[in-house]
Amino acid sequence: MSASLIDRQPPRLPVQLDHPPGRAIPLDARTAMLQAALQPARVPREAALALAREAVEHTLPPGCPVLSRGDAAHALWLVASGQVALGTMSQGRLTQQTRRVEPGQWLDVASAWLNGRYLEDACTQSDVLLWSFPLEAVRALCIEHPLLAEGLITVLAVRVRDLTEGTLGLMQKDAEARCATWLLQHAELRPGREGAVVVLRERKRAIASQLAVTPETFSRVLRQLREKQIIEVAGYTVRVLQLDALRRIAGD
Repeated sequence: MSASLIDRQPPRLPVQLDHPPGRAIPLDARTAMLQAALQPARVPREAALALAREAVEHTLPPGCPVLSRGDAAHALWLVASGQVALGTMSQGRLTQQTRRVEPGQWLDVASAWLNGRYLEDACTQSDVLLWSFPLEAVRALCIEHPLLAEGLITVLAVRVRDLTEGTLGLMQKDAEARCATWLLQHAELRPGREGAVVVLRERKRAIASQLAVTPETFSRVLRQLREKQIIEVAGYTVRVLQLDALRRIAGD
């Protein structure tokens, strides 16, 4: 059986459904949080309340897998409390993080609509309360409440715009800034140690293609950063020695 919360046979989820004191959120508060999560669209309380009633609550401890790449998507997911990291897991831990989802933010609002599978792994970074919304129930509510459908479309549109802006912003930087940004995006912090580590899981040619530079340019920038003692390179492992200096180069 998959280690994720979504089983390949969807109806029964292997998660904790108990509600410790102070964790379960009252219906009114749940409705208000959903209205905020669907902004900038103005979803009426009646529609948000209907969606709130469909929420399935899941309480999870830190370090618990939530979604796994390749698992079938049958629901929309929202983080009600705590933090969840998205990225790539290996041997039970998140080795590459792409983003962190905070309370009131959607963990995944797209995959289920495509009848697809999750593209990233997700893992809790603290005690977490999650809400899942079965797709079939959401689809029925969108027919009954068109403004709810508009709210979900707006959430998806904002996400697409943010991704496009991020891509354009990266392309407008010079080669050194692009490489620094890429290293920061793929850096793995090591508890108890300074700096961070980046494992090059793709060939340098493939990474250079993502950054719209030649492989020779990518290698040259890594060499320059090494000469500045900002990074160390050993085989396919890059150790970031000066995170702040790398952020300055990236323009963050």
